[in-house]
Amino acid sequence: MAKKISLANRKINQKINDPVSQEKKDILRAMQLQELSEQASKVGRLFELPLSIVQPDKNQPRKTFKNIESLADSIRENGVIQPIIVTPKNIDGTHHIIAGERRYLASIQAERSTIPCIVREEESDASILLLQLLENDQRENVSPFEEADALRQLIEVKKLKKADIAKILGRDASWISMRLKISDADENIRKLAQKGIIEDVRTLYELKKFAEEIPEGASEFVKKALDNKISGSFRSAITRYRENWKRKTQILDSTKLDVINVKEVSKEGKFLKIKGSRSGLKAHTYTFEITEKFKKILFEALVK
Repeated sequence: MAKKISLANRKINQKINDPVSQEKKDILRAMQLQELSEQASKVGRLFELPLSIVQPDKNQPRKTFKNIESLADSIRENGVIQPIIVTPKNIDGTHHIIAGERRYLASIQAERSTIPCIVREEESDASILLLQLLENDQRENVSPFEEADALRQLIEVKKLKKADIAKILGRDASWISMRLKISDADENIRKLAQKGIIEDVRTLYELKKFAEEIPEGASEFVKKALDNKISGSFRSAITRYRENWKRKTQILDSTKLDVINVKEVSKEGKFLKIKGSRSGLKAHTYTFEITEKFKKILFEALVK
C-alpha cells in the first residue's frame, strides 16, 4: 500500500513540475499576448492604467454583474488576461469604461492597483453605448430590460434609427422591437428579469400585456413567480392565469348587471311586488310570495 501511495505522489509531482506543461503554459500566454497586441493595434493603444483613474460608465446598459467573487479569485491567481476597453473623458486623466466593467470590479475586489486597458480615442456617447451592447451581447446574458433601456436611449436621446442599430448589432428588427415593447413594464416585472426568474423577452411581453389588462391578476402571478410557486412554463402559466382572471371579471360584471334599481314596492295580500330595472333595461315588476322563509331571508338581509 505504501508503495502505491508513493508512486501516486511521484506522478502528481511530475505533473506539477513537468517542464513540458510549463512550456505549454508559456506558449499559451505568448499567444494571448500576441492576440491582445493585434487587437490593440486595431482599436487603440494598450496600457497598464492605475485603477484610481478608471471609472465605470454611468450609462452602461448592464446594472447587475454576476460571479464577481469567482472572477476576483481568478485574477488573483492569473491576473487580468483580457484588457478592458476605456476612453479618456476628462482633462484630469480619468478614463471611462466602454467594455469590461465586470473585470474592473473584480480587479478592485482582488486588490490590484492597475489594470490592462485598451485606450480608444474619445468616443461619442452613442458609440460607447453601442459598443457596450455588443460586448454584453457577446458575453454573459444581460437583462432584456437593461438592453431595452439602452435601446430606448439610443433612439430617443441619441436619435439613432432602429434599422441602423439593428445593423450595427447584427440583429433583426424584431429583436429591437420586442425589447422596446417591454421597456415601460413596471418594476415588479423588471424584478423577475433582474433575478433571472424570467429572461425570455416574449414571455415578459405577455406578462406586461396581462398587467395592462388585469393589473390585480398580473400582480398575483408576479408574487407567486418570485416565491417560486409557478408550475410548468411561465408563458403557459401566464395564459392560464389570464383566462382564469378574465372569467372572474366576467362573473363580477354579470353580477353587477343583476342588481335591480328599485322604484316601487307594494303588497297585495300574500304577495310583495317590487318594480325596478336592471342597468340599461326597462322597468319590470317582480312578484314574491310572502312565506315564512321569505320573511326570514328578508329580515336577515336587512339586519346585515
